Amino acid sequence: MTLFAQSQPDAADAIDVLKSAAELNWNDPYRVGSMLQMPGFGQLVMTGDLHGHFRNYEKLQKYAMLDRAPARHVVLHEMVHKDIQVPGDIDDSHLLLLKAAAYKCEFPDQVHFLQSNHELAQFTGYTIAKNGRIVIDDYNSAVRNTYGARKGEDVLAAMSDFIASFPLAIRTSNRVWLSHSLPDIHNMDQFDPTIFDKPMSRAEIADSRSAFLLVWGRRHTPDHIQRLAEAFDVDVMITGHQPQELGSGLYHDRLIILDSSHNHGTFLPFDLGKPQSPDELMSRIRKFVEVA
Repeated sequence: MTLFAQSQPDAADAIDVLKSAAELNWNDPYRVGSMLQMPGFGQLVMTGDLHGHFRNYEKLQKYAMLDRAPARHVVLHEMVHKDIQVPGDIDDSHLLLLKAAAYKCEFPDQVHFLQSNHELAQFTGYTIAKNGRIVIDDYNSAVRNTYGARKGEDVLAAMSDFIASFPLAIRTSNRVWLSHSLPDIHNMDQFDPTIFDKPMSRAEIADSRSAFLLVWGRRHTPDHIQRLAEAFDVDVMITGHQPQELGSGLYHDRLIILDSSHNHGTFLPFDLGKPQSPDELMSRIRKFVEVA
């Protein structure tokens, strides 16, 4: 969708696309409870955190060619809160979130999202400090500067509606689990795995301790990952959240972590129609720089 190719999109158009994309997420044909159950055919392209990396996002679209591959699915998460390297730079990652919403509207059955810690924080107002700045404040200021103070608040509200519609996890029929992260080993006694089985309203997602633990978890051990794989009834888990200097890594034999937020960023396309081992999946990881 080329509607938001321009740097100064119209607020009314932005709100319309965000609300339409949110409705499509809530009514995704693969949605069961608070997660997606993917079919046993076609291909899925999993990403890591994007954090406003427009070039990697554009290369992802170029690779996916969803208009020519109706059985291919793309999964996006952690699009917001650009990593500011130059003092005075503006966090324009809100435009990437908008582009992703337009992508969903263009390919409603092929573009999917996962709830992440930065998007959930943006939605709930949870403070994240990074390199001496409050990223939510920078993001909100950038939106208001783009649309004006009053219209900016309306756009921010529509963005919150869009983020609230993201599912918490994805399970494939060939036993692969996708989520932004996994609950921390030290908080498992507070984590309720039944959150995936039931639909969760906007208010319930905002207040869910288990959703928070899912997207924020970082500390995992081999035994812990084994327990989670058994609880989720999967063989392999793919997440983002934890930075990967080389773009990806395999941990504890069955956890693959992807990072799409820098120039060594990666994505992972894999077949939904046949079994996938961790080693096989690792061999299929692609770097964005390889996409011409």
